[in-house]
Amino acid sequence: MLFIIILYLDYSIFVYRNISDMKKIFLITTLSSFLLVSCTFEQAEPLTVGCTATMSYATDIKPIIDSKCVTCHFSGGSGTGDFTDFNVLKAKVDGGIFKTRVYTLKDMPQSGSPQLTEDELGKIKCWMDQGAMNN
Repeated sequence: MLFIIILYLDYSIFVYRNISDMKKIFLITTLSSFLLVSCTFEQAEPLTVGCTATMSYATDIKPIIDSKCVTCHFSGGSGTGDFTDFNVLKAKVDGGIFKTRVYTLKDMPQSGSPQLTEDELGKIKCWMDQGAMNN
């Protein structure tokens, strides 16, 4: 970007003979460059923010699983695995498939089903980071 500006200024010296025009061009180019360089993008906060409290499976996680996952993941349901059984859910978490489907692929819950909120995703992430205990 800076190279283009320098070429533009160099070209302008030959095209514009009037010094006042050159000052205007230089000022506009300098200000434009400053504005372009000073732009920043905000980054999303990681989901682990706020993980100071211990997540409880019974209090924090089970209600989310029951409302967002067990609609399909129950004995005889269309989902793979019965998430009404903690041991089945724990196996999916420990194997990495739960994290992959929920956080990486983001295809669970399936479209058309109630989606996880940012707060729910944060709680589940904290719970997994804390070892996905049955507490």
